[in-house]
Amino acid sequence: MDSLPLIMDEDPYFEPTEIALPEGILVATMEFPEVRLDGLHEIFDGHFHEIAQAGPIGPGFAIYRGDISDEFDLIIGFPVAAPAEVEGVETSIFPSGRAVIMSHLGGFDGLGSAWENLTEKHFAAGGEAPLAAIEIYVTDPSVVDHHDLRTDLLLLLPE
Repeated sequence: MDSLPLIMDEDPYFEPTEIALPEGILVATMEFPEVRLDGLHEIFDGHFHEIAQAGPIGPGFAIYRGDISDEFDLIIGFPVAAPAEVEGVETSIFPSGRAVIMSHLGGFDGLGSAWENLTEKHFAAGGEAPLAAIEIYVTDPSVVDHHDLRTDLLLLLPE
């Protein structure tokens, strides 16, 4: 499929679907340890534009590791074509391997219930504990209406 890096399919995933994440996707990132949910808005609004100076070639993403209901570690970034040369921005490789994906259509305020839906279905089907939770912001909230946003939710699975 000829699409931007990190868009796994042009069509949304309406049910949890196991996929293989592509290998070797270069990303520009910033890492934030010991974050709480009430700090996300400030981090996203304050730092995605800094990372964007590295020249994104695909949608933004966030990787959550730890207990989302308490403190967790957060990585935000974009796929890039070349190593980032922006102060405070690191270059790494996006996680690869197995993941379960499901899309959320609509505003970011609905992400909590979308995550609950995905994790309930995943565990009800006998799914294993994920290594991380990942959001890929398939549509750009600066150019797409709030109600038309698509965010792909992924549970990164152990190999």
